[in-house]
Amino acid sequence: MANPGLKTYTPGQYIFKEGDPSRSMYLVKRGTLSVRKAKGQTYIEVARIYQNEVLGELSFFDRLPRSASVMAITEVEVMEIKFDSLDKIYTRVPDYLKTIMAAVADRLRKANDMIRRLQKDVVQDEKIIKGYKDGPSAADALAIASQVGAEVEEAAEAVEEGAPAGADKSLEGLDEVAADGEGGEDKKE
Repeated sequence: MANPGLKTYTPGQYIFKEGDPSRSMYLVKRGTLSVRKAKGQTYIEVARIYQNEVLGELSFFDRLPRSASVMAITEVEVMEIKFDSLDKIYTRVPDYLKTIMAAVADRLRKANDMIRRLQKDVVQDEKIIKGYKDGPSAADALAIASQVGAEVEEAAEAVEEGAPAGADKSLEGLDEVAADGEGGEDKKE
């Protein structure tokens, strides 16, 4: 039986667009994707996503609309993992860890917005504008990115310290969660 969460896209097709409502995240099984932020009538590519990487995860933690568009560059196969399926697992996560993840998601969105404004200012004015009155400086954007990175590292250390013995930190279990997506029942072993 084919996995209902498995989807394929051809080059140029969008997996989702900036501003779309978020209901799932994706595990890339094969192919390359472009993460793009709108800039007027065009876009800025902010990242590339490759095989075995996850996309759309930010929206899982804050349930806000998509912060960027994602388009297939090559033939792409992704495993769609509905948030409803992940919620069953996420309910078992301690509240303090949920708070940390929500804070990291919020800071990442703010950093994305600041970088976007900075790129707009750089392109529009052909120079970096100093100070917050007219827009953030490159140093400000880098400081926020560095702060987010440090907080992610701290959260990862906290998880490691509090993780049960033998806890699997890989993405292997996501296939099962995605396969269970439409059914809605927990699998019993």
